[in-house]
Amino acid sequence: MKRIKNRRKHFRISNPLGFSLFCAMIVLVIGLIVGTVFLAKGGYFAQMFNCVKSEVNGNRATPTQVTEATEPPVVTDAPSLAPTEEAPETPEIGTPEPETPTPPPIEPETPQPGTQGGQTSAPSISLEGFTIGIDPTRDGGSKYKTEGEYNLSLAKELAEYLESKGAKVVITREDNKKEVGNSKRAKTIKDAKCDAAIRLMCNEVGSSVHGFFVQGTKKNEEFARILIKEYAEVTGMDIQSSKGRGFDKVNDEVASKCGCPCVRLVMGNWKNKDDRADLEDPAFREKMMQAIAQALLAQLRK
Repeated sequence: MKRIKNRRKHFRISNPLGFSLFCAMIVLVIGLIVGTVFLAKGGYFAQMFNCVKSEVNGNRATPTQVTEATEPPVVTDAPSLAPTEEAPETPEIGTPEPETPTPPPIEPETPQPGTQGGQTSAPSISLEGFTIGIDPTRDGGSKYKTEGEYNLSLAKELAEYLESKGAKVVITREDNKKEVGNSKRAKTIKDAKCDAAIRLMCNEVGSSVHGFFVQGTKKNEEFARILIKEYAEVTGMDIQSSKGRGFDKVNDEVASKCGCPCVRLVMGNWKNKDDRADLEDPAFREKMMQAIAQALLAQLRK
């Protein structure tokens, strides 16, 4: 009988290719073990679990986003630089532009004497180059002596006012001592070659009558209408109702012979206490002179 020998079985890898594959498998297994341990220590499994959970809940957060959210930003000190001029900031789109400072509101000027409705006393009026005749009626030779004195006083004030606007002025009488006839008055205006003339008087009728009106010839009606309009608007005095629209057509010797447009302004009723109070008020007289100057200018521009 053959002796059967017990042989130990040994694991051999005689093929070089097989040996290489065997080594590669061992390295792969070791790498998997090391990688698993590293991922477990770094918390990546927890992050992946959170991502899966977020995906299930509808929030598609990525591991990168989670990492960015958990890791605190690194703050580094900026190097100190020399001071430089700061450039103006460029406003972002949609940023409202800075408001321009609003200037303080201009307070309205306090109306001065001779104004109506807040208007100033016509500083733009210029009567340069014109000659104006002024005829204060009812002088000392008449029964209206007190009124005559007032008419003359106002005529002198009006002369100064018109001269301040550049006009040359002639007055038909300089005092209230004696009566001056209409022919002489007309001659004074005509000899001065006046461009226009205004006659001044007050009405002296019943004390209940109130208001002003203008007298004139048919030829001078247009001038009268201009004066009525200006006097009513600037002074605010009512037109005397008994005179209709304010024009009283008369045969006026001075207006007919003076050689220029001429009307007579009945400034108010001297016997009416309200009218007289206005006529003697310096502020109201300023308005009267402004109205007359504006009417003269409107007539002369025609």
